[in-house]
Amino acid sequence: MRDLAWACFSPQMLHLEQLADTPTGVSASTMPLTRARARWLQQLDRDPSALLTQLSSRPTHRLGVYFEQLWHFFLRSDPAVELVAHNLAIHDEGRTLGEFDCIYYCADRACHVHLELAVKYFLGVPRARDNATPANTHEWLGPDQRDRLKTKLDQLLQRQIALGDAPAARRKLLDMGIENMAREIALKGYLFQPLYEAPPSPPGFNRACTMHKWVSYQQLESHCATLDAMSFAILPKMQWLSRAQCDASETRLTQQQLLASLPRRWQADHYPLLIAALDEAHSEVSRFFVTPGRWPDSIARSATRSAL
Repeated sequence: MRDLAWACFSPQMLHLEQLADTPTGVSASTMPLTRARARWLQQLDRDPSALLTQLSSRPTHRLGVYFEQLWHFFLRSDPAVELVAHNLAIHDEGRTLGEFDCIYYCADRACHVHLELAVKYFLGVPRARDNATPANTHEWLGPDQRDRLKTKLDQLLQRQIALGDAPAARRKLLDMGIENMAREIALKGYLFQPLYEAPPSPPGFNRACTMHKWVSYQQLESHCATLDAMSFAILPKMQWLSRAQCDASETRLTQQQLLASLPRRWQADHYPLLIAALDEAHSEVSRFFVTPGRWPDSIARSATRSAL
């Protein structure tokens, strides 16, 4: 339930209208949490069987797919909208051009809407005493370093949201009785700054979102000492959406247990880990990434410098 509410009603990561590359007519999806929707969430919290049934019909271990499933459930359930299609692939002469994440009908606006969905996590690359470079999207990397905020925005704004302009897509839409569509993007997620030499927030950053921190393992002990936390939890990726609630005692770690457990975790891979700091009620009060050793590596750092 917390994930559903966060996926659909949390603030957007960026104000897309402030970005120079946002095409005309493309806007951020703004689904207001009305009183009716709040009552619906409360009722669903008391009896989540409908949501659980839909999620169990397509089990997944991919966070992006799970995020999409939560949106599909909302668009099917809300009386103000109607989910017309999702993951609709467009083919042209045997070639797949892409797929529409969602097409829904908005009763309030009396129009169809093409909605693209994305949930992402980016860590800022330390600047090494560089204060001259203006804010940009090149310096924000995904935890595995292969993803980059700049790359994701290019995909969303230049390719994915423009799918409806392709002749094959227009023919498919006309077959469905759709002549024109509004275009929206729901880009949700979290940004994490390093403790030192942090780059400025990327252009369009939504100040309604919290800017979190990431630390190296060497900085972890001193960082934990600054937090008002009773315990900590290493969050599995499928728990990265909403604030964590770690009621099971085996998931909670003391600071010393956390410090001891991370090197063992990194024996298999060197992927940064997302940590939740918990209060006395075992609820998340803050979150941060911990990176092993030197992150990002020299290749990613060089690629970032060359892009600036």
